[in-house]
Amino acid sequence: MKKFLKVVLLTIFTISALVTITVILLLVRYNNWTKDFESNLKVENLVVKDTSLSEEVVSQISSFTLSQENTESLSLSTEQFGYIVLNVLNEYLGEGISVEKIYIEPSTGNWNIYIQANYKKISPWIWISLKKDNVQSAQLYISQFNIGPYSFNRFVEEINDGIANGLVTVNENGFTGRYLENIELLEESIVVKGSRY
Repeated sequence: MKKFLKVVLLTIFTISALVTITVILLLVRYNNWTKDFESNLKVENLVVKDTSLSEEVVSQISSFTLSQENTESLSLSTEQFGYIVLNVLNEYLGEGISVEKIYIEPSTGNWNIYIQANYKKISPWIWISLKKDNVQSAQLYISQFNIGPYSFNRFVEEINDGIANGLVTVNENGFTGRYLENIELLEESIVVKGSRY
């Protein structure tokens, strides 16, 4: 009986030690990634919770929506786009969750969007790689979904379905006042082209 009890206790201790070591290694890797990432941030691509661009952005969106031209374009800088995403997410996220910062690494056809969310004093960096193929369409998709250095790509397909369904809903119901024909991800801006219904 004593031998059995020793084996059980040793097994429990071993499993507990392995779990603890694994958690510590995961946290160390995440903290190292965060330190490297935050040390290379470009201020011009960072939007923090208290950024106030509202009048400027609302004016641009209103001009795009209300324009009498058959075809109109809306160009938003990375900072303006980050501001919109930050405010929309904070409006729709559940209680206790908020977005503190958004950082965008833009390049033509591919934007890495980093979101620092806050939930009960935990503030992980969540990031996606947003892509746009070189074709005339409003279709965007993501190719990566990560929390820090850890990949959660099993959710990519579901997120892409949500993006596609959202764009179809926006176009079919005229939420923007225009039919979205094309979206371009550029080095310094996102350009949306829309035509009147």
